[in-house]
Amino acid sequence: MKSKYICIVILATSLSFFTDACKKFVQIGPPNTQIVTASVFNNSNAVTAALLNIYIGMVSNAESWSISQNQGLLADELTTYSTDLGQLQFYTNSMTATNITEGGDWVTAYNYIYQANALIAGLENNESISSSINNQITGEALFIRAFWHFYLTNMYGSIPLVTTTAYNVNESIGRTSRTLVYSQVIKDLQQAKGLLNANYVDATDTAITSDRIRPNKSAAAALLARVFLYAGQYDSAESESTDVINITTLYHLCTNLSGPNSVFLMNSTEAIWQLGVPDPPPFASNTPDANNFILIAAPGTSIANSCVISPELLNAFEPGDQRMVNWVGAYTVSNPTINYYFPYKYQSYNTTTITEYTMVLRLAEQYLIRAEAEANLGDMADATTDLNIIRARAGLGTSPTLTGSASLQQADSAILHERQVELFTEWGHRWFDLNRIDSINSVMSLPGNISQSKGGSWNVDWQLYPIPQSEIMADVNLTQNPGY
Repeated sequence: MKSKYICIVILATSLSFFTDACKKFVQIGPPNTQIVTASVFNNSNAVTAALLNIYIGMVSNAESWSISQNQGLLADELTTYSTDLGQLQFYTNSMTATNITEGGDWVTAYNYIYQANALIAGLENNESISSSINNQITGEALFIRAFWHFYLTNMYGSIPLVTTTAYNVNESIGRTSRTLVYSQVIKDLQQAKGLLNANYVDATDTAITSDRIRPNKSAAAALLARVFLYAGQYDSAESESTDVINITTLYHLCTNLSGPNSVFLMNSTEAIWQLGVPDPPPFASNTPDANNFILIAAPGTSIANSCVISPELLNAFEPGDQRMVNWVGAYTVSNPTINYYFPYKYQSYNTTTITEYTMVLRLAEQYLIRAEAEANLGDMADATTDLNIIRARAGLGTSPTLTGSASLQQADSAILHERQVELFTEWGHRWFDLNRIDSINSVMSLPGNISQSKGGSWNVDWQLYPIPQSEIMADVNLTQNPGY
């Protein structure tokens, strides 16, 4: 696996035209790589390298940590000591269209989408690549396109829905409603689910591997469950999550929260999809999250290693919650004594021995998705069972709020709480949750008043990101979100 991975990295580097061709999706000129692209799609190794280059980019760009930190600052998960203007804009809920980390998530997400679209188009009716390899790579490209459209629409609201590499279309595309974006995301994931291998495959695209770093059918089903939940299609959310939970030959909750056989280790039984890292690790730690969240000194003033867990999140843990014990670290200074608590889900720091991969989709979320779907379908008994499975793993008793006779309001409150302490600082779950269940204003403004406590002043329009001004100027059909 090690030698294969290095070869893939070299191939991926040689195919950097995919990234270079889409620095800003709305400004793509006529492609100057058509001859190279044509040769790539005659060679399965080159096509695979181009696909894996997307995942390498997601690791190299530290997408997991960046999204987790930014949205943790926006919400009520993290406190920052940074003096960086961009970080302070997130923290005080005062983002601006002209200084949102130079395009940030918008530009990188559309870069990944562009690369996925190039693969989808190049593999269509392609007789040079075997059907099994074509199906796997097309399925993964559809999955990637769906994944990033999902993130974009939950960050920015209505967004350009990009399903082509045609520059003359992309440079003038307008915004599509979240409802229609979800429809395309669901369509892509359903198609991907039909194409992907049920097992995990290695760099050959067909041989089964223990590494869970390429999406399979279950990854598509897991993301489908999340999208259906967000879209309010509870029957479908319950069905997709159940499909994943029932594959007990591959997935079961880890009994340990840290140490051997624990959740965030590479290829854990809870992992549905993880991001692997180039070998050797690029940051002297296995994941960008460990490198940038773990404190070995008092929090600094730059962007990395500058955040601690907020008082609101610390106070959300119930007494005896083993997630607090295992997933929250502390760096202590003396004179006076101050404990700086930081996210410690990823614990491999300052080592070249790979033991952890970045978690993207995991089984615990599927139980929480199913519990919420069941509650909204009126099945409080099964919702209670699923929620208590997660609580029991954390060393807690049954939920005092969600019982077989609970109201939907009580169920939603209990599930939101459990998601807060289970999924904290993982890919922005908390910020998305507060938005989708319409709790954002009561938390950020009165009565929660979180924004003011962070030095900000809440505006109801600020639940969405501002679209970078450079993108607005480049596309006459692209409009700004209200309030910016």
